Amino acid sequence: MPFASVNGQQLYFEDTGGDGPVVVFSHGNLMDHRMWAPQVEALRGEFRCVVWDERLHGRTKDDGALYTYWDSADDLLGLLDHLGIERAALVGHSQGGFLSLRAALRAPERAGALVLVDTAAVAWPQEALAQMGGIGDGFRTGGPDAVAPLLLDMLLGKPEIHGDWLRAWHEQPRQRLADAVAVLMGVDDITARLGEITQPALIVHGEADRPVPLPLGQMLRDRLPGAVDPVVVPGAGHTPSLTHPDRVNGPLAAFLRHPAPPIADPALLPVAFQDALNAHDAERVLALYADDATMRTVTGEVICGSAALREEVEQTIAAEPRITNVTRHVLVGDGTALVIVDWSLQMTAPDGNRVTASGTTANVARRGADGAWRFTVLNPAGTA
Repeated sequence: MPFASVNGQQLYFEDTGGDGPVVVFSHGNLMDHRMWAPQVEALRGEFRCVVWDERLHGRTKDDGALYTYWDSADDLLGLLDHLGIERAALVGHSQGGFLSLRAALRAPERAGALVLVDTAAVAWPQEALAQMGGIGDGFRTGGPDAVAPLLLDMLLGKPEIHGDWLRAWHEQPRQRLADAVAVLMGVDDITARLGEITQPALIVHGEADRPVPLPLGQMLRDRLPGAVDPVVVPGAGHTPSLTHPDRVNGPLAAFLRHPAPPIADPALLPVAFQDALNAHDAERVLALYADDATMRTVTGEVICGSAALREEVEQTIAAEPRITNVTRHVLVGDGTALVIVDWSLQMTAPDGNRVTASGTTANVARRGADGAWRFTVLNPAGTA
């Protein structure tokens, strides 16, 4: 069996392999890697799909200690290291979303996009904590059968698959199940930090979710700067990716193919460029360029053509840039716009020192046939 030695744990994982974009799936509490079988089946071949079992779950061999979702985020990043993956789309259900959000905060350059399925950024209210405490006690004293009638309906809401997951629970020690619930109870509130997570994000939520009600998913949509329109699954409860895969897989695949939302206003281009460059995401930067884009650098060099622009962007990203853009003027004509921006850029010089440059750029943008605005002329030294 494949295991990754990470942070003193032996994490179980499965990897479809291949050359496609990498997608890492993180399961919910009391579930395991098998919950993602419908998505892996739909996406494998086009994407490299990685599933894994978190601590206190499934086949992972852990030390049995309680942990935080920051620890679990570090486990995910360590798994990426083990697999030689620099960057991946992170798909997380419930607690898998908790750890995916924290991984994006811990190492934003490693998260290319986020898909958050029935998850939240808040701590639990007291009423929910009391209910979870009772579930944990039920696992500890009576085993899975003591909590199954209530819990399986609340988590899944699809009786025909209850037996599969009840059998999975019976494979686990009672104390391990109770401890997994205790970890869930300890999640901290990261609402105030959601604005730091600028990656494209898709929110998928069951309309009838009881453990994580829909308004908590809508909060993520409202507060994550890169969030696109959410997918609300009618009639689904807490685990729509498992119970309603026919309603989830299509939007999931479409988002993973094109995660960045189109820029509908040329005034938004400077911020989109800033967020993409600061995330060290060459694909997101290049998606803001038209196919025939041309750049005149601060040294006067003219760069045109997709291959040359990609090389320029990748060289810039290798210098660990940090840019701040402030839009000064936007003049919009019939399908074209002049976008004037004050910029300040920090980079690592060849000698290892950080250097700072600043200026004002006069850029030209064009609206494409798809309605999205993209840069056609980039001119960092364009005006005084």
